Amino acid sequence: MSAVGTLSRQVRRQIARGLSRLTRSIEAGGGGYRWQGWQGVASPEASTLAARRPARERAAAAALNTPAGSRIVEIWTANLVGKGYQARSQHPDRDTARRLNAEFEALANPALPCMARALCRDGEAFVRIVTEPDGSVALNHLPAEQIDASLTRDLGDGRRIIAGIEHDADDRVVAYHVMRDAPGATFHTFSEAVRVPASDILHVYDQLFPGQVRGLSWLSPVLLKIRDRDEASDALLMQTKTASLMTGFVTDLEGGTAGFTGPQDGGAVNVSLEPGAMRILPPGSDVKFSAPPNGLSQAVEFLRSQDREIASGAGLTFEQLTGDLSGANFSSARMGAIEFRRRAEMLQKQLIEQKFLRPLWRQWIAVKVLAGRIPSIEAEDYGDVRFIGPGWQHVEPLKDANAEIALIGAGLKSREEAVANRGRDIDELDEEIARDTRAAQPEATA
Repeated sequence: MSAVGTLSRQVRRQIARGLSRLTRSIEAGGGGYRWQGWQGVASPEASTLAARRPARERAAAAALNTPAGSRIVEIWTANLVGKGYQARSQHPDRDTARRLNAEFEALANPALPCMARALCRDGEAFVRIVTEPDGSVALNHLPAEQIDASLTRDLGDGRRIIAGIEHDADDRVVAYHVMRDAPGATFHTFSEAVRVPASDILHVYDQLFPGQVRGLSWLSPVLLKIRDRDEASDALLMQTKTASLMTGFVTDLEGGTAGFTGPQDGGAVNVSLEPGAMRILPPGSDVKFSAPPNGLSQAVEFLRSQDREIASGAGLTFEQLTGDLSGANFSSARMGAIEFRRRAEMLQKQLIEQKFLRPLWRQWIAVKVLAGRIPSIEAEDYGDVRFIGPGWQHVEPLKDANAEIALIGAGLKSREEAVANRGRDIDELDEEIARDTRAAQPEATA
């Protein structure tokens, strides 16, 4: 071996030793037996694609078959959607704005619960915007698997299709490849996917890693624990049922029935227990009862600890997941609600509004312009819109109202913001107040 090769090998060894010392100085990058069996995620975007389908199928089963899975999906759906969103068109003509608001809310709000359930359960929701022959717009929910996840190819010049989603050279989504029917549908036939422009598909998902193109079920962190917890609960129920079946065993050294009588089944006599009965057994006879293990209280507390872990992994409080308020006090419940609402408001703003409502409004207005229902020269007046999400119920309505009044009076909060936090449109509220005021005023005498 040449001297150069020997030197190079020595340098590599020194570098390796130096890196080993550096990684050991940070526990998360070190080795040892404690890290054995721990599986890292080297490529998050590829791992989410690989895990997406099994996680979706297991989450669907958990949402349908387990109390915890169903509760997680429904709690998130109710808190993200609530009673629906209000649109506030910024069109200068208020009558036109009211008409647009009402028409858009009638289109979008009925689609929100199904979309939110798919978002939580499957990790992503697809809604197709369908333009009807009369120029109106309809929404069609697409199952996640109807987007052909098996379609991945290089189109050249930087363009590519990843899991059924087509990107251009600048990494912008330009199209979705949609199968005619979802796999497993009644009339599903295998055929080539149809290319649908991205402007006609609303894809809503929470991006966890850069480069991620498909969503991952929100139940993924807790799916295995939900399954184990559900099986443990069933086993505990069967144990309790078995323990309630008290069985007695009679021993008679003379081979008789120890003075008991009852219907015979083969060579055995079936004896039932009667309340208040007393029996004197002959000498040499004995009765023993089965003694099932008694660990119910410890098992129940263990299941509660599992519920706490499931709730934490699902982003809920223990009380939200179980409905059990026995251990909650006012302060802890309020702190839990504040933390949950902070995350829910983030998802409402970033997912429901930014990825569903606003793109839908833009496409809806564009269709109206193309159909001639809106003059093209006035299209700009129709594009600006604001959305008001569902308000939150107040824990202490009187104290919260007084606090808002104080903030408004001190100039730290606007009245419009306070009304919006309650899920109301301030223009509609002012009109209702004015109408009530006019109705309360006595009619002027002639």
